[in-house]
Amino acid sequence: EATDDFKRYFPTDTLVTGYDIIFFWVARMIFQSIEFTNESPFKNCLIHGLIRDNQGRKMSKSLGNGVDPIELKNKYGTDAMRYFLTTNSAPGMDLRFDEEKILASWNYINKIWNVSRYVLMNLEEDKLGKINVEELSIPSKWILTKLNNLIKDVDTNYEKFEFGEVARSLYNFIWNDFASWYLELTKVTFATGTEDQKQNTCAILKQVLTTIIKLLHPFMPFVTEEIYQHFYEGSIMVSDWPQINSELKAFDMNEINRLFNIITTVRNIR
Repeated sequence: EATDDFKRYFPTDTLVTGYDIIFFWVARMIFQSIEFTNESPFKNCLIHGLIRDNQGRKMSKSLGNGVDPIELKNKYGTDAMRYFLTTNSAPGMDLRFDEEKILASWNYINKIWNVSRYVLMNLEEDKLGKINVEELSIPSKWILTKLNNLIKDVDTNYEKFEFGEVARSLYNFIWNDFASWYLELTKVTFATGTEDQKQNTCAILKQVLTTIIKLLHPFMPFVTEEIYQHFYEGSIMVSDWPQINSELKAFDMNEINRLFNIITTVRNIR
């Protein structure tokens, strides 16, 4: 019957299911939908693997090797568990449960939280404005170029359901490019830069952090929502998805790489 619910929810966009019920459930849905509506019930079917114990065995009551997700949530938080489950296997591959990896996810979330605290501490609302792309320092051109590349890469892999690749790109950008390099370089700007340089740096920090948490939101909905609401009113879930900055001119990465090589060499000598 063409009820309101039927019109709203059929067909759906993506069915997410384990490979163990492809024939028992997925195939029957397709057969029945085509029989009764002449239409497929979904556009995409994302087939994931099963969660097994650390020895590769299927979790069962008889083996007593099951895991209580409520206990994990209370110990590490929902985001850490969710991030581990969604990013630690390729589509269709089984996932071995490893509490150490959930702990690593928890540490990663703490890193993101501390990065957001640094940005929040250094933002001066009266100095916040639009990024002036004509007055960018070399490090700022570099981080914004890397951010454009990140958005493009993440969008491509989200569309392909390659969540592990999305996570890898985000991790490398957040940990290496943003936290280890750019944030350290902004300390020099805040200590010795002009007012215009400080204002531009504040705008860039806010833009980069906002983009990061939006791209991370599907994996970590709770901590990203919390961070977002320290900077904006309303929910991150109804905000605009990040877009590539088309105003940014092409930038030669060799220039900044030479600077990083000098800094790295000095650090190693010290």
